[in-house]
Amino acid sequence: MSVSNKEIRILLLYVSDVSGHYRAAEAIKQALEKLYPQAQVKEENLFNHGNSLIVKIMDALYYTVVKLTPWFWDFLWDNRLIYWFTFPLRDFLYHYNSSRLYKEVIVPFSPQAVICTHNIACALCSTIKRKKNLSYLLAAVPTDYALHPYWFYKNVDLYFLAHEGLRKNLQRKGIPSCKIRITGIPTLSVFSEYKNRQKLKEKWGLKNVFTILLMGGGQGMGLLHQIVLNLNKLHLPIQLLVVTGTNHGLEEKLQEMKSKLDVPMRVWGYVEEVDELMEVSNLLISKPGGLTTAETLVKGLPMGIVNSLGGQEKKNQELLLKKKIAFKLSNKKEMTDLIVRFLHESPESFDFKEWQTKVKELAKPEAALDIARRIIQSINEKL
Repeated sequence: MSVSNKEIRILLLYVSDVSGHYRAAEAIKQALEKLYPQAQVKEENLFNHGNSLIVKIMDALYYTVVKLTPWFWDFLWDNRLIYWFTFPLRDFLYHYNSSRLYKEVIVPFSPQAVICTHNIACALCSTIKRKKNLSYLLAAVPTDYALHPYWFYKNVDLYFLAHEGLRKNLQRKGIPSCKIRITGIPTLSVFSEYKNRQKLKEKWGLKNVFTILLMGGGQGMGLLHQIVLNLNKLHLPIQLLVVTGTNHGLEEKLQEMKSKLDVPMRVWGYVEEVDELMEVSNLLISKPGGLTTAETLVKGLPMGIVNSLGGQEKKNQELLLKKKIAFKLSNKKEMTDLIVRFLHESPESFDFKEWQTKVKELAKPEAALDIARRIIQSINEKL
């Protein structure tokens, strides 16, 4: 007997409202509501159900470490010794911090499936499932192209992974093939929808010249200010679109310097319509965050990588460069050479069709829909 759509209750857990984890959860929610409109889908920010002081300290500590000492974050991210050394402490913290999530979310909503786009949410839900002997389907949706050991828990029923290369990684951890699905990283449907580029340029007040989109993640991290100065010195027929996220200080700094630049530049803080800015752009220059990378691939937009943080972003970068679908920009010369290659658009400088073929191997515009279908199927199979 299969459950009716009306009875389906699905909980999506993410961390931070300004993050790729949230955008991935939003994409899955959108897909579930499209395919199963009568299902009850609830999103929750895990940070709303923890100790507020600890949350603020951990959030500040994370961004301080990845920004000021990325090498240290890279050391911590996938270090097996650190993983096992901290296991007793993490296990205690998971038990201690799972009670509010259980009382405030799990009990009142009583979900048949819990989908986690962050490893801490996955850890807490695995702990709750074991302690309370619950039977909800627990699904993990990592939002990067590499995995660290903090994703692996016995009570996880399904893993939705970014690419085929991760399958063997999980199998080596003892995770059976039946729990592994290669779907890609979920992105909102707007990134795969057709848009009239010329009308969008008019909407945003842009010129018909080579357009470079600069992004630094939701927090506007990275040396965007210096990149703008470097691009301004190139004296090429280009225009710049800069998204600073929640970094208001950087936004104000760039707004103030606009009139002093030779190159046309538009600056925004946090923007909802990133898909539109990608549509009107010819090149993205950004750090390789998981969701930004996934959205860029779906959009078919060439990406120049700068300011890669350690850990997951370093691994994302390694994969993109290995598959030759992104471009490492370590200095001003590499940036200049890449832009000139695109401006010339000659077969000798850049084979766009060959690049598109490589991108399609990793781009997964149907990821969110595939995850939604499998979740509902799995709920029915458990009954």
